[in-house]
Amino acid sequence: MKGLGVFLVVTLVLVLLAIENTESKKMTLDETKKMIKSQRKSCSKKNDTPKELLDGQHKGEFPKDERLMCYMKCILVNTKAMKNDEILFDFFVKNARAIILDEYIERIENVVEICRSQVTATDGCEMAWQFGKCIFENDSELYLAP
Repeated sequence: MKGLGVFLVVTLVLVLLAIENTESKKMTLDETKKMIKSQRKSCSKKNDTPKELLDGQHKGEFPKDERLMCYMKCILVNTKAMKNDEILFDFFVKNARAIILDEYIERIENVVEICRSQVTATDGCEMAWQFGKCIFENDSELYLAP
């Protein structure tokens, strides 16, 4: 029985050391895009957004179409970057710092600051659309919407 106790203590110490030395893995932009990609199907279905509108946004095409605008709102709401028709800019940056590689953070902070002042709409869907369009126009590589 004494041998089992020593074994359990040693195992516990090793597990605690492993946890202490584990740093959460931050993601590249591509990995982040893949993580968010799961939102595309549910948000496009919810807003009846045609594939052409979804694909066009990645080519800089942002027509003022209610389906695309509300699709973009759905993505922000599902990623907790929007709540009660308000974009949570500070949360957006804080979340980026937590999950995206540090080499992108300064660019993300800069584009969010630019876009914070350019988002003027009061309607949640249009607000999300303005934010997404602004990100794409200022640093298209940081545009992560699926």
